[in-house]
Amino acid sequence: MLSVLVPALHRGELLESTERITVRVYDSDRIDDENLAHQRFDYDDVGMHKVTALERSLCQFTGDRLRLVACPWDVRTASDITPADLIVVAVDSAVARRVAHSSGTPFLDLRCLGDGYIAFDSSVDSDFVDRMTPDQPARSCQHEDAISSGNIEFGFLFAAAHGAQWVLQSLRWLTGQTLALPPYPQTANITFGTLGRLPEADENLEPRGCVKPTLHPSNLVGPCIDTGDYDSELVREHIAGLAEGRRWQEIWYIGDRLLREVSVLIDAEDKIYIDIGTSGEVKMAPPEDAKVPFKLWIHSHPRDAYWSPTDRDTIACYTGLLEKAAVLGHDHYKMTCHTESPISSLEPEGPLSSWTSEPTVLYYDDPQTLSRNGRAEEDEE
Repeated sequence: MLSVLVPALHRGELLESTERITVRVYDSDRIDDENLAHQRFDYDDVGMHKVTALERSLCQFTGDRLRLVACPWDVRTASDITPADLIVVAVDSAVARRVAHSSGTPFLDLRCLGDGYIAFDSSVDSDFVDRMTPDQPARSCQHEDAISSGNIEFGFLFAAAHGAQWVLQSLRWLTGQTLALPPYPQTANITFGTLGRLPEADENLEPRGCVKPTLHPSNLVGPCIDTGDYDSELVREHIAGLAEGRRWQEIWYIGDRLLREVSVLIDAEDKIYIDIGTSGEVKMAPPEDAKVPFKLWIHSHPRDAYWSPTDRDTIACYTGLLEKAAVLGHDHYKMTCHTESPISSLEPEGPLSSWTSEPTVLYYDDPQTLSRNGRAEEDEE
């Protein structure tokens, strides 16, 4: 997968739209003679760690903006991996798979045998994924005696193509390219084609109560964020406090540090409801005892503020129940307001025709939304 993904990433607008892309690859396996029949190694690589050989062979495509980091150890617990925006499992280890499944990060789990493969991702029903991840001995992607008989099959290349496509399209989505479409989770083989789609999860979110806005000291908030305790009451209270003070850029910074999107919903009585999602999506739990109409829905995006298809669907569903919505980017935000006859609307017809299409606003041009650091830098200048 990396042999096609890294060259594809090493130039172009996708790389230029990010500060840096870092790919870390984990595996303690070393290369032996049998690997040469169906893996992208040569005789000079025998005895080396596979990840080290990959890092060396692809170094011509890497640099300051695109890094490939060899990590020659196995993943057995969450502490074995560096927090990431995306995780791909392409190793036959139920333990490593479960680490990815429980990470809260969008994941792709690739498995192949012979000329076929199966691709699970974080959209698949979690009970189904659990049932399909039993404890069992690791095995090769080739059938027994395939190498000695010369009957090599190429389902691993099929899986690699799916993986490379999933990563690249997911990165495009994370950088604000709303037309990006990662491949659906599926099972397929070369001989017969697509065999079926995997069951997607039905999201049943429990109702959540409002959060008391409280600005906590950074020495309390910081450790919660740094340890990944994103759903702690303290973090949610602090986000609510920032929302109450309209300190939107600081809300974006917290989401950025957590590598997750953040949602804030304010009801007719100024009660505040907080939800924290994944790096690519945040779903709102039903707000308990809320009073409509909701005054404002705020949510963050990983970098740029734009109305994604999911955002538009949410706003359309809340039409008549919501007055304003804002999406937060790294140094700017976008706003939309519900009104009967907007001069310019999000869409010409349907529910979104009653929502305004407004220009992007820099936090710098709306000083109340700036983080305290931003205001301090402005004062010093």
